[in-house]
Amino acid sequence: MVDEETFRALARSSPWRWRSVELTRRLVGDAITADEEVRAWIDRPGRMRVVDHDGTEHLVDETPADRGLVLVSSSDDGSGDGSGGAPVEPSVVTVPLDPAAPAPERRPDGLVARRPSGVTVAYDDPMYENYLWVAMLDPVELSDGVDVLSVEQVVREGRDTLEATVRPTAAYDPRCTCCALLIGEVSAELLRAEGGPDPEDRAFADAFAVALDVETGICVELRELGGDDDGAGFDVRIEAVVAVSPAEFG
Repeated sequence: MVDEETFRALARSSPWRWRSVELTRRLVGDAITADEEVRAWIDRPGRMRVVDHDGTEHLVDETPADRGLVLVSSSDDGSGDGSGGAPVEPSVVTVPLDPAAPAPERRPDGLVARRPSGVTVAYDDPMYENYLWVAMLDPVELSDGVDVLSVEQVVREGRDTLEATVRPTAAYDPRCTCCALLIGEVSAELLRAEGGPDPEDRAFADAFAVALDVETGICVELRELGGDDDGAGFDVRIEAVVAVSPAEFG
């Protein structure tokens, strides 16, 4: 029987569960433009092709050319003559699937109990339109700062999936406050505190229905429950996956 902590661990795990994915996302509900379906091919790290509803193609290639250590000479050794000093080693930015990247703390089932805390790990996949897309691919914001009201394992379009009803708490920490998965009073207050634009004037959802694909950790369903935009959200259909073998990380 699946439990709340398994849901939270799966929400942390996407960066280590797949190398490439092909998917289709459809927006639903009155809060956003409904029935606009886009298809995407994502190849970690940093490559993405998206074809939107009118056939427009969007290409992204953010793959670092060289993620090795770069030595930079300081401009002054303290003598004041500008002759330079000892080499300076800047932080090395890695992506989660780099063999040299810090490893997460894993549970016995392979899901992530704790992510590396270093800021040198670049978790984000490429963005399409806004950070809601990034959060969809890596829904770590659902792992903490939310109350999990219910959770169950189901089969959705032939794929094992964890479905849950969640509600953000005061500790909710979205990837982007204006593009949070769980848009509501909490994210609106965070946006105000950051000096962002005033959120739209509406009754927010009481809770949210979400679904995480077990193989990838991707958020494949989001629905607002209650409020003025009850039923708004998105659906994701996963077409193909190149998963990460557990043997790759011991």
